[in-house]
Amino acid sequence: MDFDAPEEVAGKGGNFLDDPGTYHVIITDVREGEGPIGNPIDGFTFDFDVLAGTVEGCESKSGGQSLFAPDMSQAEDKQRRAKHVLAAFFIAANVMDPNSLGKSVKIDVAAANGQQLVIQLERKMDQDKKTGKWDVPMKFLKISFSNIYHVDDPRVAGIPKNADAIGMIDADKRHTDPTWFAFTAKKSAEVKRDPQPKQDVDDALAAF
Repeated sequence: MDFDAPEEVAGKGGNFLDDPGTYHVIITDVREGEGPIGNPIDGFTFDFDVLAGTVEGCESKSGGQSLFAPDMSQAEDKQRRAKHVLAAFFIAANVMDPNSLGKSVKIDVAAANGQQLVIQLERKMDQDKKTGKWDVPMKFLKISFSNIYHVDDPRVAGIPKNADAIGMIDADKRHTDPTWFAFTAKKSAEVKRDPQPKQDVDDALAAF
């Protein structure tokens, strides 16, 4: 084959998002029942492109996350945390209304494809098998607690966003009336530009 070689090879990570931070993203794919490498999971995987964020040069980076259904064999607090993450994602992605919190609902996960939201990612620590200490940085970023937000959520008002992209969101998917976010009122805290939140958003969802 003929190949016009580039002048240089992309540096570390290429276009893959590898920096902890808070990002305005658009979901580009949702795969229910499938993990990041195509493995079956009880949950779903979503891919995204970064539109803006707290890290310089993050635009056009891409990434993905897998979210899991609560594992009924685990402790109740872990089941509750899994529900919090799912609820935060569903509301942020406009596939569940906050009025459905506390109810049994049918979710069309695929409807999240093409939606925009704000997500906070961190690099969590894994356990060192030799020392037993939790001080080994994981290879991939993970969602910080349940810190996933609708683009109009007042808690992420100070996070950089792509205004042109937001302008393309259908009017029925925008929620500029702060009362729509009344469900976040309990112990809620605004997310600052610092990628580490001042307060776990699980507190705001603890009643659900």
